[in-house]
Amino acid sequence: HNPAIPESEHVGTMGLPGLRLTLTVCYANFVVYVLMYVTGMYVNIYLTSGVSTISIGDPFNIVHMVAATLNFAFSFIVMVLGFVYGMRKVAIFSLGAVVSLALGTIGGLLFLTTGAGRGGGAITLAGGWVMSFLFMLALFLSYYASLKIIRAIRVIEAFSPQSAG
Repeated sequence: HNPAIPESEHVGTMGLPGLRLTLTVCYANFVVYVLMYVTGMYVNIYLTSGVSTISIGDPFNIVHMVAATLNFAFSFIVMVLGFVYGMRKVAIFSLGAVVSLALGTIGGLLFLTTGAGRGGGAITLAGGWVMSFLFMLALFLSYYASLKIIRAIRVIEAFSPQSAG
């Protein structure tokens, strides 16, 4: 830990190599978010627009659920690292993403089990909206946690002896 870095920066104790690796996990998470978004749009708009409904075993839905599981795992890893290495904001934003993804999964399962289509009724619609809203919240929280990691990297680089030359 560099004593020259102000305590108000909350860079934690991880160090640059760990922070860079954690940022790579964040970037991988965003790639998976895009995959989850694309498959979710296919499942929720195209197939469930009244033309057809979807089952839990549909290949697009399976990819969607695997992506959601990966998002949960990546967000969980970043959350744990945030707590372990004293990056409170990274941990809290990632915890919010983890909770959002877990509750969004419940909304998604509600959506699927109540009809997964326009004719599914109010519960299906509510499940779909809950799932969609919580996906966007998780994405935002993951993004904000990533910004905090980028900030920690930049602060440590700015105060490192190598950059003084």
